Amino acid sequence: MISLRNVSKEFNSKNMALTGINFDAKQGEFIYVVGPSGAGKSTLLKLLCREEQLTGGSIIMGNTRLEKIKTRSLYKLRRQLGIVLQTDLFIPYYSVFENIRYCLEAVGSGTFADEKRVQAVLKEVGMAEYKDSYLNELSIGQQKKVAIARAIINNPPIILADEPTANLDAKSALEIMKLFFKINRTKTTVIMATHDSTMVNTVRRRVLELQNGYLIRDEENGGFSSIADPKDVYIW
Repeated sequence: MISLRNVSKEFNSKNMALTGINFDAKQGEFIYVVGPSGAGKSTLLKLLCREEQLTGGSIIMGNTRLEKIKTRSLYKLRRQLGIVLQTDLFIPYYSVFENIRYCLEAVGSGTFADEKRVQAVLKEVGMAEYKDSYLNELSIGQQKKVAIARAIINNPPIILADEPTANLDAKSALEIMKLFFKINRTKTTVIMATHDSTMVNTVRRRVLELQNGYLIRDEENGGFSSIADPKDVYIW
């Protein structure tokens, strides 16, 4: 489904964000991307959605080489992706419902059937009762649920999430992660950059560890680090 071969990203001659990255991701996998700040996690996700263009190597998604996509055709790629950022950007004068429906309108939808889809995804993330609320009336955790609803509105086969629990308390972080695991059970690929060692150690999935722009570990059912702390887990 996704294949990276010798992928590098250079911002300038003194700053190699990523060097020689190689891995494959199958449809339906859940992959944590871990590593210290500045390791290249966010850059990797930006390359996967073509927010940034790679410097060397190749990224294949499905049958498409991302580096070959013309700028005018990027919308076709973005329709296949659900993106959840660390800092969520909403239209402040739109309600929760309108913010999500706007995503459908942006790709040429907006029918009654699509409005039913908005209602369905809000119910799926537990935010149906807040559909007429404005984002500044919600907690950070509730806003993140709206961001997830927006990301899945088009039923994308791939979700990219960049530190989705970074600013949340433990209870809210658990709720958000349970939503991602629920989405993954529908065979949606989830690639998530995270610093949440406790979550990674609690729910073991494939782990890609970056350090100074290099992929230093690719481990099935891995922990946050190669030496796991057995006490660093959530009690469900």
